[in-house]
Amino acid sequence: MKKTFFLLLLIAAVVAGAYYWKERQGSGAAAPLDVKTAKVTRGDIVQSVTANGQLTPVKNVQVGSQVSGIIREIHVDFNSKVTNGQLIAQIDPSTYEQNITQTEAELENAKAGLTYAELNYKRAKELREGELVSPADYEKAAADLQQAQAIVRTREASLKRARVDLEKTTIYAPIDGVVISRNVDAGQTVAASLNAPTLFLIANDLRQMRIEAMVSEADVGGIMEGQRVNFNVDAYPSRQFNGRVTQVRFAPITNQNVVSYTCVVDVDNADLKLRPGMTANPASIVTAEKRNVLRIPNSALRVRPPETALLKLTNSPAATTNAVPSPENRVEPGPMAEGGERPNREEMRKRFESMSPEEREQFRARMRERFGDGPPGEGRGPRGGGGGGNRGGMNDAPVSRTVYILSDQLGKDGKPLLKPHSIKTGATDGSYTEVLEGLKEDDVIVVSATTPGKATTAAPTGSTPFGNPGFGGGMRGPR
Repeated sequence: MKKTFFLLLLIAAVVAGAYYWKERQGSGAAAPLDVKTAKVTRGDIVQSVTANGQLTPVKNVQVGSQVSGIIREIHVDFNSKVTNGQLIAQIDPSTYEQNITQTEAELENAKAGLTYAELNYKRAKELREGELVSPADYEKAAADLQQAQAIVRTREASLKRARVDLEKTTIYAPIDGVVISRNVDAGQTVAASLNAPTLFLIANDLRQMRIEAMVSEADVGGIMEGQRVNFNVDAYPSRQFNGRVTQVRFAPITNQNVVSYTCVVDVDNADLKLRPGMTANPASIVTAEKRNVLRIPNSALRVRPPETALLKLTNSPAATTNAVPSPENRVEPGPMAEGGERPNREEMRKRFESMSPEEREQFRARMRERFGDGPPGEGRGPRGGGGGGNRGGMNDAPVSRTVYILSDQLGKDGKPLLKPHSIKTGATDGSYTEVLEGLKEDDVIVVSATTPGKATTAAPTGSTPFGNPGFGGGMRGPR
C-alpha cells in the first residue's frame, strides 16, 4: 500500500515538474505588441465634482387662507407679476359680515347689562351706608357689577376677532414677485379647519435662482464657498450656465445608506431663461484648476505590458528617454507572463507552490514593484489612482507614478522594447493628469500596449498575488 502511495506521489511530482518546466520554457517567448504612443502636451486641467439638483427661486412664499369659504374672485393668474400688498383673491365675506352683526348685538346687550349692574351696585352701596341692606346683598351687587364688566370685555374681543376674520377674506400678495402656481379657481371652496390651504406660490425674483445640489460625503471635503459651478439644462443643451457655491450645509441627508450634503449654488438668471424645477444635469463644481501645464492622457498611467516586452526600471526618477539599458538588465520572464496573457488564479497558485523559496521571494518583489505595494514613491496613486488626483481638490504633494516609453533596443519580434519611466504627477480631471517632474513637452509615451487578439494587460488593484478577484483586469481610473 505504501509503495503504491509513494509511486503515485512520484508520478505527480514528475508531472508537476514537467508542467512547470514547460511553462517556464514557454514564458520566454516574446509576444508581438501593438503599441500606441502620444506626445506630452500642454493644456488646462480642471478638476471638478459632479452633483445633481433642481433650480428653485431664492425665495418662495406660499400664500394660503386662514379662513374657510368660497373663492369669489381671483385677480391674478400664472406668471402674473405682483407687488407687496396687491389684492390677488377674495373669499365670499357674507358669513363673516353676519358674524360681525351678531357680535355687535351681543356687545350692546352686554353693555346694557353692565349699566343695570352699575345702578344696582350704586343703590346697594347707599343703602349699606345707612345699614338698610344686609352685607350679603351688598356683596352680591358688587359681584354682579364685575361679572357684567367681564361680559362686555368678552363681547368686545369677539367683535374684534370677527372683524379680523372678515379682513382675512381678502388675500393680498405678501412680497413683490411672480405667481408661479395658482391652485384654486373662482367658485372653489377652501377649508381651513385643520391647516391653511395653499392658494398661490409666489417667487420673489426669478432673476436670481439657486440649485440645491446633493454632494456625496466622499466629495464634500473639497467643496468651499465661492467655487465656480458649470451646468446645463435640457431646455438649452448647447448653452452652459454658471453659478457660485454660497453654502455647504452641515446637515446630512441619508438615502438608502448613502450620505449626502446639500450644496447651495446661486445662479444669475437675468435673461429669465432658467425656470423653477429645471434639473441641472450635472452641476460640475470646479474644485481646482491649472492653466497651461504639462499633461499626459490618463491611459498612459494604466498601461501594463507583459514582462517579455519590458526593461528594468532605472533608479533615477528622471531618467532620460534616450538611455538604453544593457541586455543583462532585461527582466526575466516570470510565471505571470506568457505572451502578454495572465493565467487564472488557480494556475498562479500551482506555479507559486512549485517555486523554490528564492524564486518565491523574487516573485513577491516583482509584484510589489509592479503593483505599487513596494517602497514609497512607487506604484499606484491614491485610490488605485488613475491620475494622481484626489477627490475634491488638488494633491498637497506630488505622487510618483510609472509610465512607459519606447527604448532604442529591439525585442525578438523586431519591435522596440518598452522601458518603465518614473514621473511625478499632480492634479487630474479624469482624462488628463498633470506632470510635475520626469517628462518634458513633446516627449513620447506609451498610451496603449496590446497583444493582437487579446486585451490590454493592466495591473490589478490588489496587493497580493492571489487575493484579488478578477486578477489581470484593468485598473480603475480616477474617481
